[in-house]
Amino acid sequence: YRPLYEELCQKLGLKNCAHDDNGSGGGSDVQQQQQPTSVFQNFLPAFWQTLMYYFPSTKTELPNNESAPSSAGLVGTECKILPPPPKVTLVLRTFGLDLPRVAVAISEFAKGNHPDYPNYSNEDLILAEGDLYCSGWSYHKKNGNDAKKEELVYSLHRANTNQEEKGKPVYSGDDDILNFLQSKSILGIQDNYPFWRENNHAPWAGKPVWTKTRVHGHDHHHVLLDDNIHNDPSDGAGGIRVPVVVEKDGDGGSSNSYYNRYVSLHGEEALALHGRHLIRVPTIRPSLEDDWFIRQIEMARWLELDT
Repeated sequence: YRPLYEELCQKLGLKNCAHDDNGSGGGSDVQQQQQPTSVFQNFLPAFWQTLMYYFPSTKTELPNNESAPSSAGLVGTECKILPPPPKVTLVLRTFGLDLPRVAVAISEFAKGNHPDYPNYSNEDLILAEGDLYCSGWSYHKKNGNDAKKEELVYSLHRANTNQEEKGKPVYSGDDDILNFLQSKSILGIQDNYPFWRENNHAPWAGKPVWTKTRVHGHDHHHVLLDDNIHNDPSDGAGGIRVPVVVEKDGDGGSSNSYYNRYVSLHGEEALALHGRHLIRVPTIRPSLEDDWFIRQIEMARWLELDT
C-alpha cells in the first residue's frame, strides 16, 4: 500500500510522508506534520475541483491543467449531464473549530493564490469575518390551537462577536434562515455539537438541511456531504427539515393546501432522502477521485428531478 499512501500524502499537500526503513510512520516526523505548513494543506484536490465546477473562474479561461472536469467528462456512467444550476450557495458546516482556517484557505484560493490554480479567480468565494456563524436550537411555544406544545427552532448567531451580542440570534426560524442562505454565495456555520451530543447524536439534532417548497422563493436544493452520515435512523450528523402541509377552507367549501412551518424528520423517514439531501462521504473515494463530489451532487440533482 506504500504507493497509495504516498499518492494520498501528495494530494493532501504532505510533501514528505513520514516513514522509516520498515515502512512504518516515524514519530518525530508525524509530530512535525501535525501543524500545516500551507493554508491549503489537508484540502483534497476534489474540493477545489468542485468549487471550480459550480463557481467558474470570472477572471480568464483556465488552462486545461487547472480546469474543473467538464460535465461530459465526469467519471462513471451513472452521472447524467444537467445544465448548471442558476444559483449556488456553498455552506461550510462543522461541529469543530476549523471554520476560520477553512475560510482563509477558500478565500486565498478564490484570489488566485493556490499554487496549483494560479489563474482561478472568483470574488463570490471570498469570505469576510462576518460570514461565519454559530447555530443554536431552542424550543418555542407554538401559536394557535397547539399553544401548549413546543416546536424546535433553529437560529444563527454571529461568530467572534462581543459578549454583549453573544447569544442574540441574527436569523431565527426556518423562513428567516432559508431566505438568508439563499441570498448568499458562501458562508460558514459551526453547528451546535452540545445539542447533538445531548440528544444521543440523533440525526434530527445535527446539521439540518431543508427540502424545498418553492414557497416564499425557497427553491434551493439542499445537499449535505458528510463523513458522519450513516444508514442508521438513530445516529448521524445530518438532519432533514420538511414543510408541514396544512389544509385551509377556501371559498365555496373548497380546501387549499399551504405550508406554514417545518419540522425535523425522525427515524426511517429521513433515510428515504439519503442520496438526495444527505450524502455519506467515504473519505478515501474523493481522496482518489477528483470528480467524486461533483458526481454525487449531480446524482442528487437527478434524484430531486425525478420526484
